[in-house]
Amino acid sequence: MRDNFRPLYNEKAQDSDHWNKYMETMPREDLDDLHLRRIRRNVEYAYKHIPFYNDLFRDVGIKPRDIKTLEDFNTKVPILDKPDFMELQEQNDSPFGSRDPAGPEHQLYRFQTSGTTGTPLQEAMSLPLTIKMGESWTYGFWNCGMRPDDRFYFAFPFGTFVGFWSAYWGVRRLGGVVRSGAGLSTEERIKDIVDFDPDVVVLTPTYATHMLEKAEEMGIDLSDTSVRFTVHAGEKGPYVSSIRNRIAEGWGAKVWDLYGQSESPFLGPTMDIDSGGVHPCEPYFYSTVIDPDTGEVLEENGTRGEHVVTTHIPGAPGLTLRYRTHDIVEVYEDPSDVYETDITWKFFKGSVLDRSDNMLSIRGTNVYPRALEEIITGVPRVADHYEIHVTRENGNDQVEIKIEAEPSSNSSEYRDIEEDIQQEIKEAVGVTVEVQVLEPNELPRYELKARRFYDHRDAN
Repeated sequence: MRDNFRPLYNEKAQDSDHWNKYMETMPREDLDDLHLRRIRRNVEYAYKHIPFYNDLFRDVGIKPRDIKTLEDFNTKVPILDKPDFMELQEQNDSPFGSRDPAGPEHQLYRFQTSGTTGTPLQEAMSLPLTIKMGESWTYGFWNCGMRPDDRFYFAFPFGTFVGFWSAYWGVRRLGGVVRSGAGLSTEERIKDIVDFDPDVVVLTPTYATHMLEKAEEMGIDLSDTSVRFTVHAGEKGPYVSSIRNRIAEGWGAKVWDLYGQSESPFLGPTMDIDSGGVHPCEPYFYSTVIDPDTGEVLEENGTRGEHVVTTHIPGAPGLTLRYRTHDIVEVYEDPSDVYETDITWKFFKGSVLDRSDNMLSIRGTNVYPRALEEIITGVPRVADHYEIHVTRENGNDQVEIKIEAEPSSNSSEYRDIEEDIQQEIKEAVGVTVEVQVLEPNELPRYELKARRFYDHRDAN
């Protein structure tokens, strides 16, 4: 029997479609004015208190008084990248480098990036930062229909990666009930979900499909449980249609995704995934889209480019100015051009389309891995577990795809499946790649971010 307790919100508040209607429906002109005020404040603070930014501004010959408009900010302040921060981390005694203005007394929580693509970047969090980082999730929780009397199950280990910690902070801010599955095996988590009766399960898309496989082996149908929502982050799986459909059908739940990057704590809660994209969380950061080759800011509706972010938390660990995410997005200044909504925040159709640093050049044809993922996961008789390996020979990228067959597939069919995948890719993007179909369970399983893309080009 479900516990009963008094909600933290009155009935009128719970009936609202918005966590913070004032912020979510603020006119664009007012949002831009708010961004400019916060940016000017943060530039002033960074110039006075953060050695890294003081040196940066002096190197390019600007002072805070030079930033009078958003255009000034976008054209005068240099764009930063993760290697800039990694270099600081390696050169300084402090693991957080000279970009952190807060003293040790404010570095209450110590985390790092996932390290999926290399050495982790160390991160410090203050208490106010964790509250606001959590609230960036809460906007999305609320918009998707989750409320403070819902139960949330966390199906992952609580390690040093900040990503899902922030989800916990979001539920804490919402007022929901939390149960952690950290330290449990997959089988134990499945039994725990059956017993705990949660409304929401938080996990990576890859682990969601793995739990479905394991539940089937245990004779448990997860679509018969109380779960109404699955919440995902760390991978773009929910926007790969075959993976999204597999999760939605297998869990009998609505699939929800968060767009985030731990180097810049406040990115975007998605709103309802049925909208087909995500909204950047504009109360906490300023978002622009640039041409990844020239750095020029792109403003036309429906433009595709690389997402650049600036956080809005002054004086706290995590203050970041014009940071390259390398995420390729399709931006709309007015989201109502894409779907029916009164939310005024910018909208990224399809969420993250790919990564600017992952683009492949295969015999003169530019291809993003996301295009390959969409194709291979939609081919019959294969599972959702795959790897894309890239090498370089004579200036051309060579691609090999490893993908598991479904358990019901016979090994005698593997060659036919490989040819089917090659043909689908050839017809869709005009290139030929190597494909290897593997036995079920040959590839690793992940509780957190799955490693799908292996770039061996630097080794060639």
